[in-house]
Amino acid sequence: MRYRSIDFMRSYAIVVMVIVHFLENLSGTREWSPDGFGAPIFTFLAGVSYRLWLFSRESRGMTQEQISRETIRRGLFLIGLGFLFNGLIWLPEDLFTWDVLTFLGVTMCVLNVARSMPAGAILLTIGLSVCCSPVMQRLVDYPAYWSNGYFETEWTLSELLTGLLVTGYFPVFPWIAIPLSGFIAAPALLGMSVASNREQKLWIITGMSLVTLALLLLVFRWTFALGALWIPAWTMYPASLLYMTGVLGMVILLQSGLHRWIDERGAAWIPEGFYRRARRFSQYSLSIYLLHHIVHLWPLWMYGYYTAGDPTLYWGTVLSWWPSFFLAIAFLVCCDWLLGLVERHRIVTVESLMRWLCE
Repeated sequence: MRYRSIDFMRSYAIVVMVIVHFLENLSGTREWSPDGFGAPIFTFLAGVSYRLWLFSRESRGMTQEQISRETIRRGLFLIGLGFLFNGLIWLPEDLFTWDVLTFLGVTMCVLNVARSMPAGAILLTIGLSVCCSPVMQRLVDYPAYWSNGYFETEWTLSELLTGLLVTGYFPVFPWIAIPLSGFIAAPALLGMSVASNREQKLWIITGMSLVTLALLLLVFRWTFALGALWIPAWTMYPASLLYMTGVLGMVILLQSGLHRWIDERGAAWIPEGFYRRARRFSQYSLSIYLLHHIVHLWPLWMYGYYTAGDPTLYWGTVLSWWPSFFLAIAFLVCCDWLLGLVERHRIVTVESLMRWLCE
């Protein structure tokens, strides 16, 4: 069964990512962009989708060994793709930035272990990964890796492991909590047969409690003089305790609400053409993620190299915010047309290549 709610959420996440990256990389604008909301949805859905994929494989009678092999192959594929992305689309010195693709690959390997764990152990892992991350960030001196506003690291084993686990763009701690939450909450939030109404209500209450707590902490931080001393800021780099609390509650409520409004009630008010585009963007989200970086970063690198010998010279300064924003919109419109051609002519994509290699 294909859930329209998941398609809408994933398509929204990839659209937000495209807009944020165009604004940030071309104009250096982050103040008013929807920065910090696309990645949590994208990673949460990685856990939800894996749970659905696992359910379908088990219903077909696949053995646990076969499921494990497919999962690990997918994880290794994404990790390898992440390194290619860092080295070829960004720059060779950015090979070990631990971006979202390498994180999703590691997530697949973690989920392969999590599927054999009891629910209580997974919940404990989620809680520990969120609560212990601020301590870990302080112990490894997180700001030292971000002195210029972006992640930098030495190619030594200790620093590479530190980047993977704590200091990279999407380190295991605390980000692993989000896909694990999607994995364990999916049966209840999507009304699958293994979930009871009581479990569904508990997850909704959990989501509401987390969002309410985050809002109260933000109000306290903004209102009282000592709030800024006692409460961490809402930051994505590093992913603060306040940020993780808010986005975890947000994605849980968003998945639950959209499932009720769209999957269960049919959502006849949504035009079929609009859903068709949402499904298309969701289905090819990985290809869109790769393509939009090529489209706006490679010309930027070439322009900087041929005019001044420095590929990064114009990074974040080449345009103001409004042409960057409209270039992002133009890319999304062209992308819709290109993906229509891909569907009609069955052109090979990253998604189809992954299925062919890993299944």
